Amino acid sequence: MKNFYTKIFLLLCTLVFQLYMPATIHAQCLCGAGIPATPLKQTITIPPTTISTLNFTFQQFNPALGTLNCINVEDTISGFSYTGARNTGPDSTAFLFLLSLSNKISGPGVNIVRPFTQTYGYDTLAAYGMPGDSITYGPANIITNPYGGANIGGNAAYLGLGTVNFTYAINGGMITQDGGSNYNASVSTTIGGTIALTYYYCPAALLANGMKNFSAIKKDNSIMLKWEALNAAEIERYDIEYSIDGTTFNTVAQIAGNHSSSLSAYNYNYALNGSSNGIVYFRIKQTGNNDKTSYSAVQKILLNENTGTGITIRPNPVTTGMSVTFDRLLTGDYSVDLVSLSGQVVANKKIKLLNSNIIPVNWSTKPAPGIYFTRITNTSSMEQRIIRVVVQ
Repeated sequence: MKNFYTKIFLLLCTLVFQLYMPATIHAQCLCGAGIPATPLKQTITIPPTTISTLNFTFQQFNPALGTLNCINVEDTISGFSYTGARNTGPDSTAFLFLLSLSNKISGPGVNIVRPFTQTYGYDTLAAYGMPGDSITYGPANIITNPYGGANIGGNAAYLGLGTVNFTYAINGGMITQDGGSNYNASVSTTIGGTIALTYYYCPAALLANGMKNFSAIKKDNSIMLKWEALNAAEIERYDIEYSIDGTTFNTVAQIAGNHSSSLSAYNYNYALNGSSNGIVYFRIKQTGNNDKTSYSAVQKILLNENTGTGITIRPNPVTTGMSVTFDRLLTGDYSVDLVSLSGQVVANKKIKLLNSNIIPVNWSTKPAPGIYFTRITNTSSMEQRIIRVVVQ
């Protein structure tokens, strides 16, 4: 334990230095016409700890934001190990030790491994029970290159409104290369730093000036799609597009534009077959009279009743407010809370739904940028759903 606090201080200084180092760019993802993809980064900070296995969860990429092109995982984890050895034999012995450790970050499509080896000795240890029968080595910097990283292409595990799991683990120990087997050894490692997940995506071309109130609602054995067009006279047609993974979309119907009015309402009824289950996605492709195309937001629908009500938050990330959209019509009293990671409720909206599926939430004072949880509560049944949201 000698100089323990000095060594911990050095570790903290190293971690702070790394946190403010510029991140390495491992790859550049491009959208159409060579436009750089938009990054969406989540970072988890690991305070100094001696726990050898750590589990992390990141938010999945919401397909409603656009098309996910690339995924990058990087870390700034560093660590120091102290190793103790004690001679358990009856004679004074000269030992040569080998410390071998492996640091590993794993997740879907990710396997970042950094091995470390260090030789100690020869050191002569007195017979067991005598002064000088033990020795301590360290601190050893077990991660000589703290900037690890991995790039992943398309991976369905990262798509959705749930979470994706990662694990950091350090394994290994110390053995003798010379001096026999009469010894005991212990290794204590302190690690800390950050692990970050960045999504690079191409935003959907939302029709802020042309389309509004696009909704998809499950009713009986069909999905009802509705939207409005503000500049209807300029639109040639609408393509209804369907997907089962939120990435690959196929056209299932086409509706001609209504040129008789500047404001037109549209609807389409998508019939489900008896085997339909799981999750489906819908979007609207708009084609103007000049053949220019753009897209609506993506609507996600949970088909199985036993999976609960599907909920979408738009936009996400949010700035001045958001809309909580259900995938079916509901009636009842609901409460929507915006909750910080520390558990503080920073915004609340109470509303009575009557055969409706949208709750608008706005705040007069913008919350600090960061990650929050949106908690939707049916105040009669007390059933709750929680969705992570990012405030920019």
